[in-house]
Amino acid sequence: MQPSRRAFLLGRRPVQTPWAAFVQRLALVCQGQVRDLGEGGTQGASAILTPARESDVVQARKLCAEYGVVLELEGAAGPFASSARPRLRVDPLLLDGLTRLAGEPSTWRVQPGVRLADLTRAGLRQFADLPGEMTIAQWLAAPAPWSAGRCAASGLVAADVLLADGVEESLGPFGEADVQPLRSATVQRLVPTLFQLASGGDAFATRDGYHWLGRYRLDALKPEAPATVNLAHLLLGHGGTLAWVQAVVLADAPAWAETGPEPETPGLATFRLDGKVKTQFDPDGRFPSFVVQDV
Repeated sequence: MQPSRRAFLLGRRPVQTPWAAFVQRLALVCQGQVRDLGEGGTQGASAILTPARESDVVQARKLCAEYGVVLELEGAAGPFASSARPRLRVDPLLLDGLTRLAGEPSTWRVQPGVRLADLTRAGLRQFADLPGEMTIAQWLAAPAPWSAGRCAASGLVAADVLLADGVEESLGPFGEADVQPLRSATVQRLVPTLFQLASGGDAFATRDGYHWLGRYRLDALKPEAPATVNLAHLLLGHGGTLAWVQAVVLADAPAWAETGPEPETPGLATFRLDGKVKTQFDPDGRFPSFVVQDV
């Protein structure tokens, strides 16, 4: 039978859209659940991935880069800029490993889906007054309340991250006494630029004396003594816009109580600085972006 007659009798296979192909491939490579929310919504094509293993997100990021899909943390605190690009929302609910690490003082390795109530029960006091149903990923993404130079009060020790270009890196203490090297060329390039930004005029204008007015905590690179530089603190308040956080290491810390004056209103320098940080971490927009407010 000739191809044209076969097509007439059997019907032509409908052309698959790029979004449908993306969702199909995502479901094949991930062990977790993929829920397609469709292409016809008011916000465009979107889907939700509930990964069952860390490597699910690694595979999802790779496909997102191939198809031009933005990878978002489900439930992250914005506000986020609108985008015409399709979106994959990742809910880390099943990534809930919580492991106490050897040594003193005690620390915990925490996957992104662990709830704050579980951390409170483990003895981490900084989460006692926060919503118990919030995940550690959502906490890390939320605006960071600590005063300028005081990010160490969060109890965040280290973070394993998946960067926009697919590089996996561990961020933590960074100084002469810290022997863990930066493994990737991406972060080796990134860190000196961030130190330059942290020493510039926009950073000076973003610190009002007591508060850090920016969303991205570049003040982590100029901590108040006796704390030392910790690169993981750059992720505090990041909203899921800089990287995917695979796991964090936490130590116990007292609950933070705000006692200082009211913060100043962020100005143009602050939004400009946040934009520069975003560009350094995510030049191709693999993750969502914050709204740049009018000043």
